[in-house]
Amino acid sequence: MTEEKETALVTETASAEENADIAASAEVPEQEEQARENIGADIQPSDTEQSEGNDGSLQSDTVDSTEEAQQNDGKKKIKLPAFLQKFIAYLKAHEDVRQMVYFFLFSMICGASQLIVTYALSAGLKLEPHLGSTGLDWFVFHFATQAEFIGFLVGSVVGQVLTFVLNRKKTFNVPDYVALRAVMYAIMAVLIIIMQTALGGVVTKACWNAKPDANGFLDLLFNLTGQAVGGISALIVNFLGNKFFVMRDWGKKKREAAERAAQANGEAATEITSENRVATECEQASYEQLAATDDVSE
Repeated sequence: MTEEKETALVTETASAEENADIAASAEVPEQEEQARENIGADIQPSDTEQSEGNDGSLQSDTVDSTEEAQQNDGKKKIKLPAFLQKFIAYLKAHEDVRQMVYFFLFSMICGASQLIVTYALSAGLKLEPHLGSTGLDWFVFHFATQAEFIGFLVGSVVGQVLTFVLNRKKTFNVPDYVALRAVMYAIMAVLIIIMQTALGGVVTKACWNAKPDANGFLDLLFNLTGQAVGGISALIVNFLGNKFFVMRDWGKKKREAAERAAQANGEAATEITSENRVATECEQASYEQLAATDDVSE
């Protein structure tokens, strides 16, 4: 009996130790999970920190939107008066009128540049004794000094170059055949300068013949009259020569013919498609009618 009791006691002790080990092993994962939760709670920001972060993001978004609005305000175009808007719309709708207005404005700018170069260069060259005292009388060119002729020649070249560049790019917008157009324009410019000088001289001489005893003021008026007549005539001839000769869009007719042909082909294809669709719908309707007739007969 004593041995049986000892054996039973040993067995109970072993089983108790096993149960304790099992319970300890079951508590370890629970403790690890609790520790992870505590660590996560420490890492997560508090409500105050989250609200501060949200406020900071809102402030940064507000600053960005304000900067974008300021940039957009800076990029806004200046609103033109109503009459200028109507005038610009009219120019866009009428190409010939737009070209005349642009050509006139650019001619005024180039003419002013030509005058500045002419008089400034003439005044500088007159400081040289020979150029400032020797006159020039050749062909249609009659100048009191060679300095005036050189200033006139250089100023004319500068003005014509500016006129060619501005009108080619802005007035007539012809980017092709630049070298050929430049040669054609140079020939036309030389002829226009000769015509302008000759015509101005004829008008001035006619004024002098009408009033031989003209004083200094009338002398200036006669010269200005001759220059004005020659300049206006040169402006008209220059515009017509550029529009119909130098700056002419030679491929315009071909492009318009190709566009008309493409449009006609598109319309023909559309008509054929519509006819095919109508025929298909008629065939489908006839098939449906036959099918309905067969169903009725059955």
